Amino acid sequence: MDSKKVLEQLDRAHLVEMTRDLADIVTITGEEAPVAEYLGREFERLGMEVEYQEVEEGRPNVIGTLRGSGGGPALMFNGHMDHFDNPEPTRVTEDRVYGRGLVNMKCAFPCYITAVDMLVKAGAELKGDIIISGVVGEIEKAQVNRFHGKSYRGAGVGARYLMDHGVTADMCIIGEPTGLRMQIGNAGLVWAEVTVEGPAKTFVLKAFEVAKAIQAWEADYQKMFPHPFMLPTVQIGAIDGGNPFKPGTNPVCKIYVIVKTLPDVGTMKIQRELEKVAAAVAAREGDIDTRVKLYLTTGGYEIPETDYVVKAMGGAHKEVNGSDMEFSEPVRYGITSDGSRINQYGVSVITYGAGFGTHLVDPDEQETGAEWDRPSGTRRGVGIRNMERCSSVYALAALDICSKTRAELGLD
Repeated sequence: MDSKKVLEQLDRAHLVEMTRDLADIVTITGEEAPVAEYLGREFERLGMEVEYQEVEEGRPNVIGTLRGSGGGPALMFNGHMDHFDNPEPTRVTEDRVYGRGLVNMKCAFPCYITAVDMLVKAGAELKGDIIISGVVGEIEKAQVNRFHGKSYRGAGVGARYLMDHGVTADMCIIGEPTGLRMQIGNAGLVWAEVTVEGPAKTFVLKAFEVAKAIQAWEADYQKMFPHPFMLPTVQIGAIDGGNPFKPGTNPVCKIYVIVKTLPDVGTMKIQRELEKVAAAVAAREGDIDTRVKLYLTTGGYEIPETDYVVKAMGGAHKEVNGSDMEFSEPVRYGITSDGSRINQYGVSVITYGAGFGTHLVDPDEQETGAEWDRPSGTRRGVGIRNMERCSSVYALAALDICSKTRAELGLD
């Protein structure tokens, strides 16, 4: 089919309408059902088969499937429906949409739906199935200490359930915000709780010494685990200790560490390295004890640039944007996604999305160097033209992939 006919079908007004609608729906982790129901209605409008998976009460995954004629590869577009709340009112300007959870990552769903809509309206004859899956609980959250309940059950619970219960594909595109750049993998993560116990007068100061040592260890860690395009990082993410109502009592401080990991690096390796760093400070100080406990882990993954989904996306990107596709910067690979959960099942997964996220500036903006997420919770929205380009790339890549047979792509 002539790709021009597909591109002519893009409905900007409906793309913006869906984006605004999704921003208006508050779906903090644990409360994803309203978005699932909205997406299900949109899938039905496209003539897709719709299925709901109840991961736990009030938390359904939603899956829409556009059936091909048979013999072709299955392509999945995947995204998470939960967001970390930022109380930003929905606003639509001439070129941007602002609102809750759009950047991470509800704006991907209007792009997925628009891409399928373009193919349907163009009358594309597809051999392979196109699947759109909306999953719960991707936002990195963990039940720990006083934080318990479904609001803290994240970090891939929906994607694991999706794959464990038979929804799969040959290839998968995740629309996390990359500024229309390609990622062919993701770092994993380890969250560790480092406990420091010591004298009542100094235990907090001694905990700071441990924290500084762990952060300084990042340089050695990166030398220990080099990679051609991923950069593993270390960050002190939180600290908790003592009794604020009566300072000086309960002389225990807990340091929470985020370690981004390369594919195939075992979690026990990370635990032992952290134990060495903490133990060295304890030996130097002489009056503190330290313990390390891991409480959340996600593996990393990578696929070859030769995988067909990379080739198809590269060709589609060039046709839509008029330039070769670029790959994400090494530090961007540390922004985790559900890709590792899906890749574990033999699915070739890439990340490519509209908008911008950590370490990125939106291509539709002229400013540079500004933070994408401020402490106030205000985000700069997502560019409408950015979403149009993204939708078009998705449509042409899906046309390329799903018009072929599995045998043509060497998948049989």
